Amino acid sequence: MRRLIAGLWLFAACTKDPSAGFVQTKAEARNYDCQRLSQAEAHERYPGVVPEVPPRGTYGSTDALICSRRVLDWGDREGRDEAILNSLGEQVSELTRLATSTAPEHTTWYVDSFYPQPQVAQKIAIAARVGLVERGQKVSDRVPLLGGGDIAVLARLPPGQAYDLACRRYFAESVLARGEAFLALMIVDARESQLHAGVCLDGAWRWLL
Repeated sequence: MRRLIAGLWLFAACTKDPSAGFVQTKAEARNYDCQRLSQAEAHERYPGVVPEVPPRGTYGSTDALICSRRVLDWGDREGRDEAILNSLGEQVSELTRLATSTAPEHTTWYVDSFYPQPQVAQKIAIAARVGLVERGQKVSDRVPLLGGGDIAVLARLPPGQAYDLACRRYFAESVLARGEAFLALMIVDARESQLHAGVCLDGAWRWLL
């Protein structure tokens, strides 16, 4: 989840976004991550900062531009990590939406991310947990684990088979019980920058994307 810092502005549609100019250079401008939201959505996420849409609406199109300073400057990360993190909010929002549509209302969710770079994997998992909480879901901070023998077998299988088998083992070994679901996020091909996800529920694996 992008952390809201002192960079939140409300603009009419015709107003330019914060960019390079007299205040900051092009290099400095590139080191901010920005996301544009409707005023209604921005108020829902940040009620203490963004006001509600007036009951009678507004005369112009008003939205919120939310910008946060990047921890690492542009170009300091590998290209794949950069691409994943740059669109993390949008990707995780869609994946958590799809996930919640697959399970009953009072499901307890467990989340983990399988990504080559541990720091990026952690950010992905945290973003997914937050996304589920924002959708009113009950989320555990525990990660479901299998035994060493299971992991050794799963490591030799292609992803399509490994996640399905892991899901069945989670249920068979009572790592997951009825009423509990596991949301896993990953990349399937090392060359891609698209997140994939699947849900393990009642011993059955389902790919979301």
